[in-house]
Amino acid sequence: MHLEELCVLEMGYVDGFHYASPYDGPSGVGWGRGEGTASGQRLSGRMQWSNHPRGRGDGSMLPDARGVITTPDGAEVLFDLSGRTVFLDRDGEQVGRQLLLTLFESDHDDYRWLNDTVCITEGAIDPERLVMRMQVYRCLPDLT
Repeated sequence: MHLEELCVLEMGYVDGFHYASPYDGPSGVGWGRGEGTASGQRLSGRMQWSNHPRGRGDGSMLPDARGVITTPDGAEVLFDLSGRTVFLDRDGEQVGRQLLLTLFESDHDDYRWLNDTVCITEGAIDPERLVMRMQVYRCLPDLT
């Protein structure tokens, strides 16, 4: 397998992020919505999304974000981001590293190729400002 750069996602929460730990301990659930942009040669546009992550006891979050990218030509590309956000590294330093699986789907002819594509996404969230910058890579098989 090899990776092909697909786009950069720049995302930020609108109206904050809400988190509750309803049971004893630090684990819990969150919710927030946001806006952003996707920038790439094959996929770009304005983003709207919401996230309903779970929080782990070690402080990591398990994102469950879904939304839509509206491209300059008016197409809608739905997306699903899931994986892990690690806020502390092994030395206790705050990092906000994001490690995500990303799936896209569209019924627009120019973007149907995304329907059978698996992507990995890597980036970071600024825990103070709640803004993210992530690079999306399309996974392609090596047919050798």
